[in-house]
Amino acid sequence: MLNTSGLLYLSARATAAAGNLLAVVIFSRMAGPAEYGHYVFIYAWSLIVYGFSAQWMRFAYFGVYHHERFGEYIASLARLLVGGLAAVAVVLAAVGFLGLFEPAFLVAVFALVFGIALYEAAFEVARTLLNARAASLAMILRTVFTVTFGSAALALGGRAQGLALAIALAHLLAAMPALATFTKVRLSHWSQAAALHIVGYGWPLLLSFGVTALGQSIDRLLLAHYLGVATLGPYGVVADMLRQTFNVLGESIILSLVTVAKTQANRGDAAGAADTLHKSFNACLAASTFGAAFFIVFGDAVLRIVLPLEFVAPMRDLIPVFAIAVAFSTMRNFYFAQVIYFTKASYLELVVAVFFLIVSSGLSLLLVPRYGPHGAALALMVASVCACLAFMALGRRWYHMPVDVAALAVMPTLAGSFVFAAHVAAGWVKEPSLLLAVEGVMFALCVGFAVRYFGLLSLPTADIGAEGATVP
Repeated sequence: MLNTSGLLYLSARATAAAGNLLAVVIFSRMAGPAEYGHYVFIYAWSLIVYGFSAQWMRFAYFGVYHHERFGEYIASLARLLVGGLAAVAVVLAAVGFLGLFEPAFLVAVFALVFGIALYEAAFEVARTLLNARAASLAMILRTVFTVTFGSAALALGGRAQGLALAIALAHLLAAMPALATFTKVRLSHWSQAAALHIVGYGWPLLLSFGVTALGQSIDRLLLAHYLGVATLGPYGVVADMLRQTFNVLGESIILSLVTVAKTQANRGDAAGAADTLHKSFNACLAASTFGAAFFIVFGDAVLRIVLPLEFVAPMRDLIPVFAIAVAFSTMRNFYFAQVIYFTKASYLELVVAVFFLIVSSGLSLLLVPRYGPHGAALALMVASVCACLAFMALGRRWYHMPVDVAALAVMPTLAGSFVFAAHVAAGWVKEPSLLLAVEGVMFALCVGFAVRYFGLLSLPTADIGAEGATVP
């Protein structure tokens, strides 16, 4: 049957991604490389703080929730979130008192952490209630508010800190549809047992998500340190553009299919969960391989259309490197890393995160001072490949995440053949518009074959209403 919730998530995520793309286009033009690089620097630190403080809670909640005790688990998650954000406020205040960072910088970081934490937690609850409409609306509103508030902040001279505050406000307001799905829940519904269940499952994630955020940001922090935020701006924009595009399909897969598989596993339907995960693997593999092929061939042309030339020109040679890095990150984050929700081995995320940080930071320290952005991109790519392979190997020792061997052979072969054929065509067809048309037809044929042969549009769904369950 047609996966309506998956299509709803995909439509909303695609719409949100288009809006986010518009935001990058507008912000990069209004702010310029240096000021936008300063914003990327603020955002990188915000993700690190969020990773070490509140991010683990939403994923721990997803790992242990029970439909019949929703109110209890939601209230316990809310209490934990309040405590975590209070701790962040105290730590950042102490950092400011010691003079390690400017107060305006710390205020911007806390605002982003607070906004992201509230939005992500509310969104997580809405999607585990299987309320696809509310979750999808929240995604779209976040994008609309991001473009509106961010543009207004820059137009009024808010600079990087003002842009960060605007993005934080966008997250807060966008969370409202998701929050409305569980308005009957009160903080008094919490229980010590539920809170301890979340903490007991999620404490390794507290470290792992922070370590992962640090590993994913170390290249940016070192670029800013050695070459300044003016260099970080173009690097961060191009890398984030590719990551955002891959995340469209990756998040749609995780929000629909993996959520369904988790529900099936909770009900004891092991066969149904395995079948859904099998489909998840194929969908994620298609997003990764064909997404990488698309950007290797079309990336330069696409980015030159949407971004100012001063952002694209210095990073043109790095687009294939970013594409490969994000493709492996997509397989890791949106498929193989999901193993922690089907087993009690949540510490696997921490093990792989530490491994990722070691590889990423080690290579970044070695390569960034010598090769600048090229060294940073190479360090990110190698670390992403290693982390994906590590999760694939280690995870199967605790839970058998299905791998379709046929798809693993066919899809990368198709994607690689397309890239090779496009390279050959570029040597024969000299008219740019005709070459683009030829490459577009070849890409569509490869993707169409994979979609049809592996049935990527006909995906299983759980026997639960799309509008969600009733909160006690």
